[in-house]
Amino acid sequence: MHFKVYILKNTLSNFLKVSIFGITLQSCATYTVQKGKNLAEIPAQDSSKVAHRFFLIGDAGNADEPRAQNTLNLLQKRLKKEASNSTLLFLGDNIYPLGMPDEKDPGYDLAKLKLENQLKIAKDYKGNTIVIPGNHDWYYGLDGLKAQEKAVVKYLNDKKAFLPKKGCPIDKVKLNNDLTLITIDSEWYLQNWDENPDMNADCNIKTRDDFFDEFEDLLNKNQNKPIVVALHHPLISSGSHAGYFSLKKQLYPIGEKVPLPVIGSFINVLRATSGISPQDLNNERYTALAKRLKSLAQDNQNVIFVSGHDHNLQYLEERNIRQIISGSGSKNEAAKATTPKDFTFGGNGYAVLDINHDGSANVSYYSTENNTESFLTRIKVLENLQRPKAGKYPDTFSDSIKTSVYPAKLTQKSKIYTWLWGDHYRKYYSMPIKAKVATLDTLKGGLSPVRAGGGHQSNSLRLIAPNKQEYAMRGVKKSAIRFLNAVAFKNESFGHELEGTFAEKFLLDFYTTTHPYTPFAVGNLAESINVFHSDPQLYYIPRQKALGDFNYDYGDELYMIEERFSDSPDDLKMLNGASTTMNTLDMMKNLQKSEKYSVDQQSYIRARIFDMLLGDWDRHYDQWRWAEYKDGNSYVYKAIPKDRDQAFSKYDGLLFKFIMQMPPLRHMQSFKEDIRNIKWLNREPYPLDLAFLKNATEEDWKKEAEYIQQNMTDEVIDNAFHNLPKEVQDGTIEHIKQNLKIRRSKMVHYATEYYKTLQKTIMITGTNKVDRFVIKKEKHKVSVLQYRVKKEENELVFKREYSKHNTDEIWIYGLDDDDIFDVSGSERTGIKIRLIGGLNHDVYNIKDGRNVKLYDFKSQKNTYNITGYVAKQIKDDYDINTYNFEKTQYNFWAGYPSIGYNPDEGLKVGAVVNYTHNGFDRDPYTSKHTFKTNYSFATSGVEFVYNGVFPNAIGKWTLHLDGRFTTPDFAQNYFGFGNNTENHDKELGRNYNRVNIQQLQIAPSISRKSFMGFVQTFQLGYEDYKVHHNKNRFVTQSDQINPDVFDNQQFLGAKYGFSYDHSDNAAFPTMAFGFAVSAAWRMNIDNPNRNFMTYDARLNVTHRIDDDGKFVFATKIQGVYINNRYFEFFQGADLGGNNDLRSFRNNRFLGNSSLFQSNDIRWNFGRVRNRVIPVNFGILAGYDYGRVWMDGEYSRKWHQSVGGGIWVSILEAFSARATYFSGSDGGRFSAGIGLRF
Repeated sequence: MHFKVYILKNTLSNFLKVSIFGITLQSCATYTVQKGKNLAEIPAQDSSKVAHRFFLIGDAGNADEPRAQNTLNLLQKRLKKEASNSTLLFLGDNIYPLGMPDEKDPGYDLAKLKLENQLKIAKDYKGNTIVIPGNHDWYYGLDGLKAQEKAVVKYLNDKKAFLPKKGCPIDKVKLNNDLTLITIDSEWYLQNWDENPDMNADCNIKTRDDFFDEFEDLLNKNQNKPIVVALHHPLISSGSHAGYFSLKKQLYPIGEKVPLPVIGSFINVLRATSGISPQDLNNERYTALAKRLKSLAQDNQNVIFVSGHDHNLQYLEERNIRQIISGSGSKNEAAKATTPKDFTFGGNGYAVLDINHDGSANVSYYSTENNTESFLTRIKVLENLQRPKAGKYPDTFSDSIKTSVYPAKLTQKSKIYTWLWGDHYRKYYSMPIKAKVATLDTLKGGLSPVRAGGGHQSNSLRLIAPNKQEYAMRGVKKSAIRFLNAVAFKNESFGHELEGTFAEKFLLDFYTTTHPYTPFAVGNLAESINVFHSDPQLYYIPRQKALGDFNYDYGDELYMIEERFSDSPDDLKMLNGASTTMNTLDMMKNLQKSEKYSVDQQSYIRARIFDMLLGDWDRHYDQWRWAEYKDGNSYVYKAIPKDRDQAFSKYDGLLFKFIMQMPPLRHMQSFKEDIRNIKWLNREPYPLDLAFLKNATEEDWKKEAEYIQQNMTDEVIDNAFHNLPKEVQDGTIEHIKQNLKIRRSKMVHYATEYYKTLQKTIMITGTNKVDRFVIKKEKHKVSVLQYRVKKEENELVFKREYSKHNTDEIWIYGLDDDDIFDVSGSERTGIKIRLIGGLNHDVYNIKDGRNVKLYDFKSQKNTYNITGYVAKQIKDDYDINTYNFEKTQYNFWAGYPSIGYNPDEGLKVGAVVNYTHNGFDRDPYTSKHTFKTNYSFATSGVEFVYNGVFPNAIGKWTLHLDGRFTTPDFAQNYFGFGNNTENHDKELGRNYNRVNIQQLQIAPSISRKSFMGFVQTFQLGYEDYKVHHNKNRFVTQSDQINPDVFDNQQFLGAKYGFSYDHSDNAAFPTMAFGFAVSAAWRMNIDNPNRNFMTYDARLNVTHRIDDDGKFVFATKIQGVYINNRYFEFFQGADLGGNNDLRSFRNNRFLGNSSLFQSNDIRWNFGRVRNRVIPVNFGILAGYDYGRVWMDGEYSRKWHQSVGGGIWVSILEAFSARATYFSGSDGGRFSAGIGLRF
């Protein structure tokens, strides 16, 4: 069958022409200066106002060429005159095209020359010189990057000249007391870590999430001064990496010698929409990096991002993000000013950023075209960071005040609301209490505010006393906005748009699940059992002179003020003579350094049982500090619990009880006399417990539980709550105390039950020194001995025996250095042993490999002395081979109802249940099993579906097991074969064309997704169909139907698919691209001659029409071809429904080939702030055309659909839409909600 080409109506032609012309015109950039109409240009300023000056030049890696040398020479003249309070910043791509090769490589001398030609301009320069890496500096991997660092450090004789150091992702430089430079290696984030086995070996940061946490922490610590963030890849851009190309690039997309008009534009559209290149802003990984950094920085008025990458000069602003691009050190490329505040120039040059004494900042751009330096513009970047002086406040205040946490209006809820969402502790939030009034300048000897806290819920302020003791001032009222922006929508940029919305009000009400004043009772309880604690005190802090600039965000509320455990002498004394304190991650780094460091298991177990007693589920790693004690040559860490906000929680209400059964919330349990599920209550601290308590026995847990029972007496409990305001000491507090006493009596039982949970999976870690693990397999048990290998002797540091009755798996990490694993014993243990060698040369001596599996890097030299067979996974897989204490997660069941509607199936209701197994090898889980059932009211059909996914089941290939069964009442439509079939549903009703089919489908497959995002799939299939002989239905009257279909028809099949799909925003994509091709073979088992091939191809493109993506053009074209007529009607190429011809019923046209194109123009009205939650909404206009072909039929007809609709994008996470399309069969309405547009 050959597809014929037909000329469609002028409407289609004009529709496409206007859209394609708009796309090409929109993406055109220029080499000349472009300025937005609202660009904040300013005149020259007095140089005495400048506190620090940055000279910004990027992508100067072709420094052996005249163009680059001219720019560098002109910049050098400026540098010679510059003072020491300045920094020359090279913004990456320092050696084109491949970075620094090995010294033996023929290209080494040229690479060195290119680098030194840049560095030599700093010869007579008095300021700092700092080089950061770009993507081209990674082409020789981590070794090439470190070689470049070594060369820079040596040439400039400065260990801080190349940042970040050692291939790590982030570093900071304190340039003066009022200015911080943060350097980021953005290519570190974009790299495929499996290609660099030594990745992060010298770094404290081991994961991408750790990197974001560090960036957020640095922003918080430097919040009161300007911060310059230098990274090679810009967060926003108007250059080619963001899909803006010059007219020249449209004609010459791959060079300047061969013009490719039209093809060139297609190539550029493909690049802009597909995101295939990790160096383009539309790439999935690059987008994730940019979104998260923008989200973290958006609420800060003091952050400036400086980058290279695009070979031009740009200044851009977007949602409080200020981006400077200076990437034309040796290359140049066009750019386009797309918003009113933008500046772009497509020539060579550099930028100068001035940070002034008052905290303001401005950037100047200079062109070096034609061997001449010329000034282009000067732009205001930051306003004066010093806030206007606060208003006048009284010198004295009353001693006390009657106040509440919330206004009464916020806690007034209807009976229906409380029935659904519960009462919680809501009334206590609006209950007036008498509180002491405190002035900071007299409290604790005089407290001074230092900086705002970095918590994700609390409005906190760090204070310091004259004796250097630090305190935290935390609002009793938590911040819903802070949580929504930092946690719930951490990849979006909502800022203050969520204020006053339903989302904020609902979360504020959710916070009432915790009692506002019970944290003040915890200290006395902890004191009775010798658990470290702070002593929070309740005060009303009015706005006052002592708060200074912080009066804008703090004051006139209830606060708890408590000690911050730090290294102050008073703190260390209070901690029984500790030598220092540190956070969890720093402490864990020490544990990995040497066996000299250890956790005091007694104090940690006691603190953990105390958590369970209080019902405090919020005990993740950031909720602890650690006191260090020196004992001879050893160091012991004792736990210091932080924040007791979640103690005594109350989750009542019908819907709340249902929601709390969902896996992400299952650990959040109400405080009652019994613990509902001890395992899930401890979900957050579970990874820490596995990491710290490998030596602990059941007796250790019992002993600490008994200690708590003996020392936390009824009298202690009763007295502890006397610290609470008198007004709230009522029946609720009595009920809490009663439950606390009952729970205390059961803690031995709960402690031993949780100990059994910890024994299921054992995690043992070595150190970053030489360790030897001796594993002995005996009948139904395994013993593990761990030695530190030293010159003089092996020191036993750990010994434990595990029984198969308690333990399922043992994971043993060697970590770094040359480790030895000795495995002996031939008994069947029933315990899976996983040995993970880590970096360096590891030795495996295994005499019997049953129940043992090895994991190590393929590129690392290791020794395998193995007798018999042992399972091995030797590959460069960073996630598998790198220790991550948070890797251990629970398995869980989850379920939810489903509902949907379409005209052919009517109302569909059902349920989805899935089971997720989180074992050792995960991506992102070890396996997931999903069970679905649906019932259609229109057809009375029932559908059962199973889907099993097993990532990395065969190397990098994922195994899928799919099954589907429908009852005889399950239906699809049949209108006959051919392109000219008729629809009689107006006369005969919709049921006339419905066909009841009982179906059974089983389809195992394997798939693999590459790092670039391409997916390959191989599938086998078995199908069983039985078409019911429905009287008075078209299927029984059609002479085109094979009569055998009314008997059981069984098929075998095979399929191969190759696909790629990408979009910049699933809910409303402005740039998207996808394609899929597949070939499938099916054979009728009872009649093998009836076999056929089906070929399917799809291409879809979405592209913005205007600069800011408010107007978008989207098109999808898809064709199917079947090579013969040996297929049944339910296997043919059909059209009709939501996904192709949108005005026609499902399966409306049927043939042995089909082709359609769907086109939309979508208009985004923009984000609308409302009382519920910010949403984007808009309209769309669409046009579809398509047809089918059937052997023996002659038809020139193309079916068309024209229509439109409305859509809503909620939280930029999912969308809802309603459309109406009209065609020759009439009109069709549809609506839906989904994760994608």
